[in-house]
Amino acid sequence: MHELHLAEDILRKIREEAGTRGLGTGVKCAKIGLGQSRFTHMQELLEIFNDISGGIKLEIEVIPLKAACADCQTEFKPDKMRLNCEKCGSANIQMVSGNELVVKSLG
Repeated sequence: MHELHLAEDILRKIREEAGTRGLGTGVKCAKIGLGQSRFTHMQELLEIFNDISGGIKLEIEVIPLKAACADCQTEFKPDKMRLNCEKCGSANIQMVSGNELVVKSLG
C-alpha cells in the first residue's frame, strides 16, 4: 500500500512539473531523484507507477540516506538499526538527505 501512495505522489509531482514547464499531458518519460527512505520495494513501485501513469517511462535515481550530528557536525550514512553519530555517539542528529522527491527531467 505504501508504494501505491508513493507512486501517486510521484505522478502528481511529474504532472505539476509538466504544467509548470508548459508540457501539458505530453510527458512520455521522467527522471526523478527519490530518497532512499521513501520506498521499500523498488520493483513494486515501478510496476504500480507504470499501471497508474498511462505508460510514462520512469527512471529513478536513488538519493542515499545521509545524517549530520548537531553536536560534532560529522556527516555520516546512518545504520538502519542505529541512528547515533558514528563519531561521538550522540543521538542529536538530523537527516541531511534521503527523503527527497525531485523531478530531474521530463521528456
